[in-house]
Amino acid sequence: MILVTSTQRGCTDSELHGPFESVEEGKRKLTDGLDRGHDGDETRYTFYEVSNGETREIGYVLFHDECYVRTQDIREEYFPYNDPR
Repeated sequence: MILVTSTQRGCTDSELHGPFESVEEGKRKLTDGLDRGHDGDETRYTFYEVSNGETREIGYVLFHDECYVRTQDIREEYFPYNDPR
């Protein structure tokens, strides 16, 4: 099971999304089609795998703050482990 938190720079609130069957499903439903974070602020979607009663962070999709990035590519993905599903 995959759970995702979304956090926005400057806000103390975070949202929990899921469960999803795979990382790809979570990315498709939450970040596909987005080209910037909430209100243009840095927004991070952190993906967690829950298995056998343990939770581990498996990667993230980060939208950099558009005020601080000088290129059009403000989306960054980091998933050091391949999704087995």
